[in-house]
Amino acid sequence: MSAPRGGGRGRGRGRGRGRGDYYNPNNGQNQNQQQQQPEPERAAATTNTVELLKGFIGRRYDASTKLLNFSTIANDEEVAKSGMFRQESTQKKFFPALMVICDEMLETREAKEAAIESVTLCGNNITNLNVVFDLCKTLNQIKNLDLSGNAFHSVNALKPWKGRFRRLEHLIIDPFSSIGWEEEITAWFPKLKILNGTQVRADRPATGDASMVTDAPMSATPLPMADAPAPPAVPVSTSALDQQKEEMVAYVQQATNLKRDYAIQCLEAGAWDLNRAGELFTQSQPNLPPDAYN
Repeated sequence: MSAPRGGGRGRGRGRGRGRGDYYNPNNGQNQNQQQQQPEPERAAATTNTVELLKGFIGRRYDASTKLLNFSTIANDEEVAKSGMFRQESTQKKFFPALMVICDEMLETREAKEAAIESVTLCGNNITNLNVVFDLCKTLNQIKNLDLSGNAFHSVNALKPWKGRFRRLEHLIIDPFSSIGWEEEITAWFPKLKILNGTQVRADRPATGDASMVTDAPMSATPLPMADAPAPPAVPVSTSALDQQKEEMVAYVQQATNLKRDYAIQCLEAGAWDLNRAGELFTQSQPNLPPDAYN
């Protein structure tokens, strides 16, 4: 990431602050105290904060993997000394200021896309998105996001980011106790493919009929059939459709040893086309859990 340019220009990003309006550790003072503080001291405090944030990003950015590592922020030695991430009231100022610095370093969307594909926020013990919400404004182009090691009480704690990361493909997060939370989160992000190491949405083929692949969430993506006699053709009519599908399910189960529910998911993902279902099974087989099989 190149050095910041144009510091001090005002370019609001909906956060109620310009690009030069950084977190100031003296903001905890009352208004009269701030007014009484000499201007050179206030300017020096702001400069020191900017340099601290730049140094933090520099230490945490890996150009080879295009990763911004914002894990365990409170354990960073320089941040710990400053006290800027010690409690939620200061955390809420620290992260937006950090995003302002990112804006200065990478001023265009194209620059952000070229430099950053992944962000990890693991291990920060965050209970809600108030502290890190601005990530979805500044770096909404990311493809990989790690939120593990935090303290979100339920999937509802993530709702402020619903639909925000339109390119997100891989998400890691501590599991919730509620039933169906995986499907809910998958529906929030239209490009999400892998959730906690499990494939939740089929890849679109490079060629072929795109209409045969659905973007609907799946519990798992079943996948190629062993050599087995195909079921006899059944005329597709309203009365015969269910019978034909049942025979296809039985065939998939025989060919793959999948349980019935997974066999049905496989066929639905392949638009009830046996060839496509076989391709999907082959692609997803390494990610299927052991209990997917009889």
